[in-house]
Amino acid sequence: MSTSLEYLRPASKSMIIDCVRSAGIDVSAWSLRKTDGRPVALPQSNGGYCYEWSYRSADRSTLLVCVWWERLHVDSQGRVCFSENLKAYADTLIQQLEKDPKNRNRTIKDSRIHRAQHFSSTIALAYMSSTPVRVVIVSGPVREEEDEGKERDRATGRQLDDMQWFVESFDDYTGAFVLVRSNRNPLSNVTETTGVEEATSQIEIDVVRDTAVVDQFATNERPDTYTYNGVQRYRDPRVRRRVLERSEGVCELTKVPGFLMANGGVYLETHHIIPLSEGGPDTVENVIALTADAHRQTHFAVDRDELRTRCLEIVACQIDREDELSQRATSLVAIIAGA
Repeated sequence: MSTSLEYLRPASKSMIIDCVRSAGIDVSAWSLRKTDGRPVALPQSNGGYCYEWSYRSADRSTLLVCVWWERLHVDSQGRVCFSENLKAYADTLIQQLEKDPKNRNRTIKDSRIHRAQHFSSTIALAYMSSTPVRVVIVSGPVREEEDEGKERDRATGRQLDDMQWFVESFDDYTGAFVLVRSNRNPLSNVTETTGVEEATSQIEIDVVRDTAVVDQFATNERPDTYTYNGVQRYRDPRVRRRVLERSEGVCELTKVPGFLMANGGVYLETHHIIPLSEGGPDTVENVIALTADAHRQTHFAVDRDELRTRCLEIVACQIDREDELSQRATSLVAIIAGA
């Protein structure tokens, strides 16, 4: 560790809940248990939150990650960087766990998998949206192998960095990324304080929204029918189209824009939240538009049950909002007609 990084070593050990709150993220949910919603005696010790590696505000405008001081380095330009690959870490962990016979049914439950995947998706979100990242710098001994997976606080120091960081690079395929400590986005020639980058990011999202959105079945057609409980049912092709239109080219779960395709379209994937094989309906209320990575998480992530609930809530809110806008439009038409 270079001595030039000593000034970033945490001088105290703040509670993670205080760091998250100071970053501007609501921590009221910490007062309740995630599993059953019952109150907890000490919100700061709520195991459903305090051991996480990354956090997001409800609107995804504030992103926070925890990095180890011992893993920081200074690059050739004199910048403080954190380079990692949490996606690869999660994939390797899954492969290791699946070697155990009890995990061969793919119902692996290991908190590290979820935390690594959430961290990686937070980095991806920051990179795609050019959003600055708040960083909690944590110092402490490297975890011993026998301690892997244990819920224990091994940090000797913890502190919210006053300066913002930016994701300089992120490989969507491998998951490798570089996080840089800087008051300006290294991918832009304009400082954040001018607001130009924010406007540029919004322009990019608007371009996505003005482009045709397609899903995984655009070139790989699926059967028009499916069978549930021995009864043949028909899929309505209008459902997919309606959901993709509703998404406006942005993942409805993560708010990350779909990627631009070579043919000029925007790619997202449509997902039946309650699978058709489980009796889920083929309706817009049960279908959500997701990025490919988010789609995989809804099927295989350790928190896939929570993701299912969240997807249902998101779609319900979207439909309620559309209904409200429709009612307002109807009322406006009536007012104009009566004028």
